[in-house]
Amino acid sequence: MPQTWFYINGPSDRYFPEQELIRLDKAGYTVALSRVAIDNVRPFVGTAERAALSGLLRRAAPGDELVVLDLSCLGRSARDVLSTLQRCRKERIAVRCVEFGNVDLAGRPEPQAVRMLKAVVRLETAMRSERSSTSLKEAQQSGRPTGRPGSLSPGDREDVIGLLDQGVSVSEIARRFKTSRQTIMRIRAASVVPSETDAPAI
Repeated sequence: MPQTWFYINGPSDRYFPEQELIRLDKAGYTVALSRVAIDNVRPFVGTAERAALSGLLRRAAPGDELVVLDLSCLGRSARDVLSTLQRCRKERIAVRCVEFGNVDLAGRPEPQAVRMLKAVVRLETAMRSERSSTSLKEAQQSGRPTGRPGSLSPGDREDVIGLLDQGVSVSEIARRFKTSRQTIMRIRAASVVPSETDAPAI
């Protein structure tokens, strides 16, 4: 028989969530305390780190429903909330949020609230990409180094070039400096001085 599970989260040391249970009762739910899971973590803690919620989702069976008071109970961000809803949809667990009424947020067709969440995630992704692109351009224009920082110091790089000039293999040098062959090959490529025939005409 399908069961209704309740999840409550709040950064509080209160042992018994009386106010939350009153809100659930006012929303029309008959709460069985044996099916209530409670976390007391900050809103910025991700779903995967919410022990009570993770345990509840493992116990819930297809056809069951999960009830929360607020959307923030389902994750720390729009992306995290969507991930929780997608997991519930895959496992056929209905999700109802008192904040949004009686709609099943994990159901089909997708509710308007979920479509809005997806739009927010797309906006956040686009803004992040734009900020990264702008920062990269500014760094390049100001001459600041971009990309991943080098794993070897300038002195080490000079030693690597010296060993390459002596004919020591890339693999041996990588072993000595405890780095990857790719790093040594990048140093070698950067150290190559173009010949006169390769130089641009003046």
